Amino acid sequence: MSLKKYFSAYTRLGKDARLLLISSTISGVSWGLYGSIWQLFLKQAGYGGTVIGYYSFLQGITTTVLIFPFGMLADRISRKKQTVVGSLIGSLSTLIILMSTSLYMITVSALLSGISGAIVAPAWNALFAETIEDAGMEAGYGLSAFLGNMAMAFGSLLGWVPELIVRYSSLGYFGAYRCSLLFPLSMGFVSLVPIILVKERFRPVSRPIFKFKAGTIAAKFSFVNAIVGFGAGLSIPLLPYFFSVKFGVESGPIGTLYAISSVIGAPAFLASAPLAQKMGIIKGILIPSGISIPLLILIPFSPSFYVAAGLYIPRTILMNMSHPLISALLMRLSPEDERASITSITHLARSLPNSFSQQIGGYVMENIGLDIPLFLTSGVYFIYIAAFYMLFRNAEEEHGIKVEL
Repeated sequence: MSLKKYFSAYTRLGKDARLLLISSTISGVSWGLYGSIWQLFLKQAGYGGTVIGYYSFLQGITTTVLIFPFGMLADRISRKKQTVVGSLIGSLSTLIILMSTSLYMITVSALLSGISGAIVAPAWNALFAETIEDAGMEAGYGLSAFLGNMAMAFGSLLGWVPELIVRYSSLGYFGAYRCSLLFPLSMGFVSLVPIILVKERFRPVSRPIFKFKAGTIAAKFSFVNAIVGFGAGLSIPLLPYFFSVKFGVESGPIGTLYAISSVIGAPAFLASAPLAQKMGIIKGILIPSGISIPLLILIPFSPSFYVAAGLYIPRTILMNMSHPLISALLMRLSPEDERASITSITHLARSLPNSFSQQIGGYVMENIGLDIPLFLTSGVYFIYIAAFYMLFRNAEEEHGIKVEL
């Protein structure tokens, strides 16, 4: 494939798709910083893995309970307006945890964050799918993941800001983390501007609430999402805490690790569409994911943070490069007027077990064995790959799916 043909798939994206990509890139920067420090912020506030897991559990279970009704709502009202409202609620969640780190306020923040996720996720995904349908789903989602990763990398590098604040001011880590969280709060408002400028084409239609044309597709994706969601929740969201406890590092090294992983991994997202064109979308999903599992198993045996980082980076790249293809496959198989609802169902299937397993993983890390959750995640991932293959091995032939750039 020529470079000209390769990049033409990405340059064909229209104005509305580019506006959404700008918004998600801004959000990616803020999430990069937030993801690097929020667990460490709670750690400095005196909490351990149990409370951190509790926050993630409550956030996830709230999203799980509400995402289905909000997904159906997004197929019946403006998806753009729903995305804006949900984003504002997410910013309020960050503001609350900045005001107080009492267990009560942590609980309120987690609830609002979960509500925000339930509102935004199905609406944004359906809105974005609408804007990239003509240019190509695989290319659109690949570019979205590429830009998101680069933005997360930059945001993760900002994890050094608290370190510099501690070094050159009288603030300790707790105060430095609190000051740094003002950045993702402000960027949340900035990211709304491009979304407001999008011209939404979708016009809602009235139909029975629980009747779906793509019910079988939703069931299959829900099953595999439940497996991978449970496995991931056992350890992946808790890795900043894992690295901090095991190797004695704080936000600077952890943020740098996430940044390097994002920068190196970003081109893999652009390569996902050509990979799917070459070997098929199903193999393009499963082969990189399978290769990543042994690397995860080796992380607990690392003698230093740098060795663990050297394993974490390729593991994350290989596991995550399938995400654009999974999103594209789901949207290809879903009718346009059911995309938000189907997104919410499959997200629910992932987030419910993910919420419970984060609580389990946090407890196990703190009270039984720090390394154990990573081994459990690896075992569940093997089951996920086998299940995905069994359910979707004939999907391309049955539905006439052919990836073209």
